[in-house]
Amino acid sequence: MANGSTGMGMPQVGGMLANVNKRVTIVAVLTLHWFFFWLLNGLDKFLNTDNFFGVDFKNKLKGPDSNGLLSNLGLSNAWAAPIAVIVGIIELVLAILFLSALVQLIRRHSGSVEQISACITLSVLFFAVLSFGAILFGDRPAMEQHGVFIIALLASRMVIGKAAAKA
Repeated sequence: MANGSTGMGMPQVGGMLANVNKRVTIVAVLTLHWFFFWLLNGLDKFLNTDNFFGVDFKNKLKGPDSNGLLSNLGLSNAWAAPIAVIVGIIELVLAILFLSALVQLIRRHSGSVEQISACITLSVLFFAVLSFGAILFGDRPAMEQHGVFIIALLASRMVIGKAAAKA
């Protein structure tokens, strides 16, 4: 910048970042992340087409030429759609719970951190159930993914707990 310009110096930027940190907490960011995570995963079960996003969960269960995950247990491909609907509904319910907890956090209601913690616990429980299913279906890559998500949820829980203790 030229001499005499009115650009922002490092102390001003630091002050602005501190103000952002006061308004947008890590707890809110993590809660928003898990809300979108579950929302998009849930919608994926209902809106998945060739021109949408995500993994086609139903076809993963069925597989090409009936060699999918369901066949590993000797189940009919007719189970694919109902399983996908059940999983999608649970994921959307988790999204709604995280959104509700986020609204309570923004409104500064007491107990909002406990709500977020409960949502995380339910998410870990759901991934445990999905992991059990992945074991039965013999889907090792899904097992790894579920483990990574459980670790991310536990890390989120630790960060939220530390942030709540400071507040």
